Order: sequence, then C-alpha cells, then structure tokens
Amino acid sequence: MGKHREANLSIEERMVKYPYQNTALPIDERVKDLMSRMTLNQKVRQLTGTLVAGMPDSKMFEDGIGEVIAFSGSVPAKEVAGMVRLIQDMVMSQTEFGIPALVHAEALSGPMVSECVVFPTSISLGATFTPELVEDMADRIREQMVNLGIRQALSPVLDLARDFRFGRTSEDYGSDPTLVSAMACAFVSGLQGQDLNEGVAATAKHFLGYSMTEGGLNGTRTQMDWRDIRENFAKPFEAAIRKANLKSVMNSYSEYNGQPICASKELLTDLLRDDLGFEGVVVSDYTSITNLVNKFGTAEDSTDAGIQCLTAGLDVELPVQEAYGPNLREAVLEGKIDEFYIDRSLERVLRLKFELGLFEKPYGEFVEMDNSEHDKQSAYVSDKVMTLTKNTGILPLKDKDVTIAVIGPAGNNILMMNGAYAYPTNSEMFMEIMGSGNVGMEGVSLEDFVPSEHTPRPKQDFTAAVDSEIREQHPGVKTIFEALQDIYPNISYVKGCHVIDTNDYDFEAAVEAASKADVVIMTVGGKIGMMVACSAGEGRDNVDITMPGRQAELVQRVFEVNKNMIVVHTDNKPLVDPFIYENVPAILEGWLPGPFGGNAIAKAIAGITNPGGKLPVDVPRHVGQTPVYFYQHNGSRSDALMLGINPNGYGTETCASQLPFGYGLSYTEFNYSNGKLDVEMMEGIPHLTVSIDVKNSGSMDGDEVVQLYGVDKIASIIRPQKELIGFRRISLKAGETKRVALTFRIDQLAFQRQDKKWVVEKGQFRFFIGKGCNEAVYEIDYMQDTTLVIDHTKRGFFAETKEV
Repeated sequence: MGKHREANLSIEERMVKYPYQNTALPIDERVKDLMSRMTLNQKVRQLTGTLVAGMPDSKMFEDGIGEVIAFSGSVPAKEVAGMVRLIQDMVMSQTEFGIPALVHAEALSGPMVSECVVFPTSISLGATFTPELVEDMADRIREQMVNLGIRQALSPVLDLARDFRFGRTSEDYGSDPTLVSAMACAFVSGLQGQDLNEGVAATAKHFLGYSMTEGGLNGTRTQMDWRDIRENFAKPFEAAIRKANLKSVMNSYSEYNGQPICASKELLTDLLRDDLGFEGVVVSDYTSITNLVNKFGTAEDSTDAGIQCLTAGLDVELPVQEAYGPNLREAVLEGKIDEFYIDRSLERVLRLKFELGLFEKPYGEFVEMDNSEHDKQSAYVSDKVMTLTKNTGILPLKDKDVTIAVIGPAGNNILMMNGAYAYPTNSEMFMEIMGSGNVGMEGVSLEDFVPSEHTPRPKQDFTAAVDSEIREQHPGVKTIFEALQDIYPNISYVKGCHVIDTNDYDFEAAVEAASKADVVIMTVGGKIGMMVACSAGEGRDNVDITMPGRQAELVQRVFEVNKNMIVVHTDNKPLVDPFIYENVPAILEGWLPGPFGGNAIAKAIAGITNPGGKLPVDVPRHVGQTPVYFYQHNGSRSDALMLGINPNGYGTETCASQLPFGYGLSYTEFNYSNGKLDVEMMEGIPHLTVSIDVKNSGSMDGDEVVQLYGVDKIASIIRPQKELIGFRRISLKAGETKRVALTFRIDQLAFQRQDKKWVVEKGQFRFFIGKGCNEAVYEIDYMQDTTLVIDHTKRGFFAETKEV
C-alpha cells in the first residue's frame, strides 16, 4: 500500500515511521519534525501553487506542491471529487513524506463547482442584516466543499463598498465596517466550523483597501489615510481574526504608501500579524507578485519580486509558480535571501495542513449532491434580501386580475440574478472559453481567463445555456416574468433593450405594451461577471454608476405612457437615478438575489412576502458625489449641510445622499417605545445595554431591523459623525411586540491617539436607535467619567443582541 493510501488509515492501523505522523503529538512538534526532514526544494515547493485543467501530469507535482486550483468548468461534482483524489494521490507520491496539497476554490455564495448550492451574493446578504443567515450558508458551503475534498475557500471578501465605479462591489457586504465585521465573523465561523478537521479554511480578502482606489479602478493606488485603513478597512479582518480564528488572508492587487501591497511589510507583517494578531497563511492574489515587474516597476525580475514579497510576509504564490519555487531555492543558495524566510512561511503552511487534518484525510468521501434542502434555504434567503426603497401605495399588488407589462432586460433572465464568483457566472465564463476553440478543460491555461487583443472572445450570448443549466441543477428556479406569470395571468413581457449594448433596443414594442397595461413592472439593472458583455465584475470598472446601456432612457420612454410603474432593480449596487426616485411610485431593490431571485421578487410584489431588507450602503445621487457614506468625519459627511457660501455642498446638486444607510420600507408599520440604557462594569470596561420594545402596529406580518448607532460628541481628533454599533433583525406578526437588547463594550468606540495608544476619552456620548442611520426613534446620552486606555486586542467590534 502506498504512503498516500496510508494517510487515510488510523494510527492503530499503520506504523508511525516519523513523529510528524503521530496524531497524538502537538501540531507544533509535528510541524517541526517534518520541516527538519525536508530538502530546500521540497520546502520552496510548499510555498507555490499550480493550476490543473484536464488530466494532470505527475511531473507538475515533483517534490510536492503547496496548493492546487482545479478548474472544472461544468464538470459534474463527482468528477471534480475524483479529480481531487487523483491529484492528491499524485502529489503525495512525490516524496516519502506524503505531504498533501491544499486544494482551493472560490466560494463566495456557494462552491464554484457544478451541482453545488448557489445563494445570493454578498451585497445582497448585507441587505438582510442577518449574520445568522450568512453563517448557515457558510456551513452548507463547508459541507459540500469537504465532500469534494476542497479544503480552502478564497472567500469571504471583506472590502468596504464605498465607490460604485469599482466593479467588484457585488462581492462586498456593504460600506460599513461594523456590518461587514459581523458578516465576516459569521461566514468564517460557518465555513471553518467548530472543528477544523471537518472544516474549510476561510481566506479573507483583499488585504487591504482594495475597493478604494484612484479612479475606482481595479488594482490602482489605494486612496485613504492610515486612520481610515486601521479603524475602518482593517476592522472586518481584525474581527474575523480575533473572534473567528481566521486561517488565511489574501493580499490586494493595489499599492499603498508607495509599495505594492503584496510586498508591503508595513501591511502584511507590522499591521496584519503584529497589530491584528493574525497567525495564519497569507496567499497571493493570482499573479500579483509578478506585478512588481510587469506593472509597478519595483522589482528587476521575478526572483527579486519573490524575495520582496516573501520577506514582507506573503507565504504562498498563487495560482502558479513564477516568482517563488526554483527562484527562491536559487536565491537561498546564492545568498540573496536567508532560509529563515522560507522556513517561516513553510511553518505556517504545514501548520494549516495539520490543523485541517489533511495528512490523515487528504480528500473527501464523496456522496452524491442533494441540494433540495439547500435550495429551500437559498430561496428563503432571497426573500430576506428584498429591500423596498420607495412605495406611494402601489405595492403590494393585490389584484391578481390586473393587466401587467413586464419590461426590461432583467425580466426574463436567471443569470442576471447572480453575482461574480458564483457558479452561474463562472459557468458562463467557461462556456465562452470553450466557445473560443477549447474543448472541455484540456489545454486551458491561465491566459484563457484574461481577455485581451491576443485572446479575442467570440460575441456569443450564453445566457440561455446557463439559465438551462441552473434550472436543471436547481428545480423551481424562475425568471421574474415567469414567477409573476404564476400569480398574474394577464401579463406580457418585452425586453425593451439590451443590458449593455446601446444598439440593441426596441422602445416601440415596450411603449406599446406599457400603453395597454394597467401596471408596468420595469426590470432593470446590471449583468455581473468577467466577460466583455458584463456591466461590472473584476476588471469591469465604470466611470458611470447609473444603469448601463439605454435602460434609463427606456424607463423614461415607458413612463411617458404609463405612470403606474414599479421599478425592480438588480445589480451590484443600488439604483442611482434621480428621475426614478422623484417620479416612479415604487422601487424594489433586489440586489443580486441568486437563482431564486425571480421567485423572491414576484412574492414581494404580490405581498406574499413582506420586504424587510435595508440598504447596506448609502445611495449617491451622482457619480461625482462618490464616495458617500454615513460615517464620514465631522465636517466631511455628505448628508450634513456644509457651512459657507453654499450650504448644500455642490453648486448644482445637494451633497446629501439619495437614501441613507440602513433605510428600507415595509408593508406594515413598526413603533418603538420604552427605550432604556443599562451600564455594567466588567473588568474595568463599561458594558452598555440599550433595550427597546418594537411593535408591529400594522395588519401584515413583517421584519424590522433594530439599528443602534453611537456618537462621540467631543474628541481630541475628528471622529465620525456617527457609527453603527449593532443591529438585530426581528420578525413580528401583526400586532406583536418584542423587546430587543443590544449589548456592547464602550471600547467599541475607541480610537488611536497620536501616541498610538487606544483610548476611550472622557466626555459625552450619544446613542440612538434608528430606522436607518438618519431617523432616530430613541436617543439617550451617556457620560464617560474618565479616559480609558484600553487593550485593543480585547475591544468590541459589534454589539451582541438578543430578543428578551
């Protein structure tokens, strides 16, 4: 029996040849023993990855390999699991030590593997304000990835969505660091599980400041000061590290303070490890190390780039070895870099593999996928995503006999309900790659995933093929039109225009259909992915943040003939269109609600469900206002009137956001009463509990998100005008009352003084519960009598909440 087969046997069933094979020993001892036996080449190979597309060749794993990405396209899950098993057997046979590879995949809203579950994407999950749903989703993802033998997820994305020019905002949970921190901890906890032996290592990305760059462009210079970096952008990562034991981090493509972030000791070691307390593995975003040579001009060659990144604290190069591997081996032999740095990263990599139990269980025991229960949960989450941002009374649409015209490119399209790095958009990408001449995955290389003038893409529309695939794998999925058709028999559909292509439109047909209907449902938005025919996604950034193509014109032309209009918007960002907000009777934000999004939208329109989502971002009025977010500093906040000659801010436009963070309407009403503040000292830190009664005073069941904000009234440095402290989403039957309590440490509002000490300064604080960040329903002041110098490693990140 080969050594790689022995790895699946218990200690009692095999001879333990080396101490590192003894599961009774502490992991640190096992790591130390294994490292002492490895050659230099075996060591550097553990710091590299490789891409497998098609049948692997054992030569590519010579002397072992650290990580593997198996591109699978639309290959059935069982075949993917078989491929993982084959790869591991090949890898483990390359050395006498049988070191398994760490196989990874994207898993933002489900494993990016055929036949796996698909959930709404991150910006949609942020709108639910329900971390429990995220943790449950991640646990389901964990179960399926372990089944496949894939033990690392390149998820979650913990960037803050402030600039909607940036194409990847669908991958973010929102703009607020407290909201994103809560979602981060939920995802990491669900994915890694209570026992990492049965879990999947989460990889938080993109460290750090990736979403706030010059021009809103992917991978350009990060634009923010150190305080913003430390207090806001680092907060979700720190929360995931300290509260959820995050195991892996991926660097940002961008530069900060004159350095590529993948080569920044300031960020990858001084901040991430020494300050935030991270002890896991840092992996490179794909090909980012060679950017030092090809893009930034800060390295002479790939060896120089590899040395810079390794010494800065980047442990593993992905997806393939270009700067690490043989380059690092030769650099050590030539005295260009001390072997200490190889060993430092190797120790981290091996420790993670031991923690995951890969030496004992290198691949899953595959069982056939059954998504029946997962699909029910995905559909349930899609219902919770729905966010009603305007309603003059037209919704819910109770009359089932009403004549409806559904108009717009999103109305009869399942693919457009999904975000980037989800299986449906991944499937579209592979269909396009195969359409360019490749058959299956044989011969596919990394260059095939980077469209350029050298790899032109055929102008084919694979939407129908992807939609068919989704329907087959997830029965019951419907487009918006199909789901509405099940409820309203007198209904028609006209596309009206293409989502992007300005030459593909038929306004006349849309106007004619609208003129004959009692109500028009406009289905507009974006298409997210990595293909040319996408409005947003990685490398798909924009100067315009309004609806793409001619959709805005379509809305106005149709509105001229029928003002009984409901706008349903699905995209990686909220609707930015003042005309619609000012004129159209109702707006339903669907975000990117996943494959069951059409079903959820139809139920919300009909009043079968009651929209309860809230805006996880502020809605700007214009791209020139970007970025706009409610926790901007005093004196800079966009929805606070400016002092001076023009109190509105801009000469031609108010600086106030169109709609504020946390805003969202319902078909019922909620009243708040009996607010109370309680303070308890624990270990020298005040713990505050704000509790309040919430009553559903309307006639329909519904959800409300109780939101708690805080204000540091006077401070020695400029502070945010307000900060989100915590939130709790509750479900209330008509007439029902529940009491909600939110408990937090006062050091959640701590900041670094100029002397770098973390403090809560003495003085007055104000706390308020609001229906969104701008509508307080209960306020109370709190006096902090003394200045507290606090241990920032123990400070709070978000309130703990409960119904009492």
